[in-house]
Amino acid sequence: MSMAVRSGRLICGSRGALLLFLLILVGTLVILHRVVQSPLFNQYEILQDHLERQENPKSLVTRTILLWTDFFGDPRWKLSWDTLGPQELRDELRCPVYQCEISNQHEFLPAVELYDAIVFHAAEMFSLLRPVPLQRSPHQAYVFAVMEPPGETKHRLDDEFGFYNLTMTYRLDSDVVWPYGQLIDTETGAVVAPSVSPPWRKRPVAFNDSVIWNLWSGKSKMAAWFVSHCETLSKREILANRLQEIFDVDIYGKCGTLRCARGDPHCDEMLDTDYLFYLAFENSLCDDYVTEKLFDALHRNIIPVVFGGADYSRILPTHSYIDANRFETVEDLAQHLSFVGGDPDEYVSYFWWRSYYRLVSTSPFCDLCALLHVPGFSHKTQFYGDIQSWWFNSCRLESQIRW
Repeated sequence: MSMAVRSGRLICGSRGALLLFLLILVGTLVILHRVVQSPLFNQYEILQDHLERQENPKSLVTRTILLWTDFFGDPRWKLSWDTLGPQELRDELRCPVYQCEISNQHEFLPAVELYDAIVFHAAEMFSLLRPVPLQRSPHQAYVFAVMEPPGETKHRLDDEFGFYNLTMTYRLDSDVVWPYGQLIDTETGAVVAPSVSPPWRKRPVAFNDSVIWNLWSGKSKMAAWFVSHCETLSKREILANRLQEIFDVDIYGKCGTLRCARGDPHCDEMLDTDYLFYLAFENSLCDDYVTEKLFDALHRNIIPVVFGGADYSRILPTHSYIDANRFETVEDLAQHLSFVGGDPDEYVSYFWWRSYYRLVSTSPFCDLCALLHVPGFSHKTQFYGDIQSWWFNSCRLESQIRW
């Protein structure tokens, strides 16, 4: 055998041995890496890395929300644009979690099943031309959204069993709570109410407000009520008319004899200067149902007299309103109103809450966006098997006060 052949075999043998060594080395490193990264030895770090990615807003994947229907004829649902991105959610809506896109444009994404959430307004009928999406993917959340009470629902909910994954309503047990207003603690900045168990501050023993005191002396009328819906499930019109027989109540709008044009600033101003009480009577007796009637009155220098199905202690601090349902009869209610209205110290004391709280309004889309980013949300499935029972059973027909 020649020296050249022998040398070639040695070189090939060396290369083969080197290649084998490299393969063994790489394999060993891979195995070591997998062992080091194994949950058996590294679970804390794996968990920490995952949580840090979830808590870092820059690492959040943008979620998309489609507004399938209009909101009482408004395709934007009172938002500023047809499509809002993370910048608008952060700068305009002040959302803590803002990595979302909200659009009413059905073609915003190439296919309807690509949206993370689709919002349906249940107080309006589905369009005949576009009733429901033709395609649906398992990861999507269909949202039942409505601010009106069950009596105003325009869907046949018994046809929508198992259709919705999330609820976005005024009810406090909704997945996304959508109230007409909120109270924030001015010292801590925390949202206090509406909530199931608000941590209300204790009312001070002594309280004085010179503005309210001075206004009280000029208020010459007892109670006002602005109303246009005259026949209601709550029968609030009967209560108001019965109260009017024994107590001075001025009724403005279609249901009364007085007129005040909508948007006329004088209508609001006279609540400050002329009237002691405002009747914030709701059209339905439903759990947690409190509308803008109450929150509008709270912005004025007047005491609201409430009538509804809500537990108002979940909405407002004690001694900031008068609840008609806390009285056995209309006569008892009228007697109490006469006492409060006739005693300046007692009347002024109903405004103590303004030293500790302020009224704000927020968008439910902030909470919906945050919910879509909850760790694991897209990996679990929930649905409302009987949305009609969940929604309708929150109301009643009989009030507590007798008339």
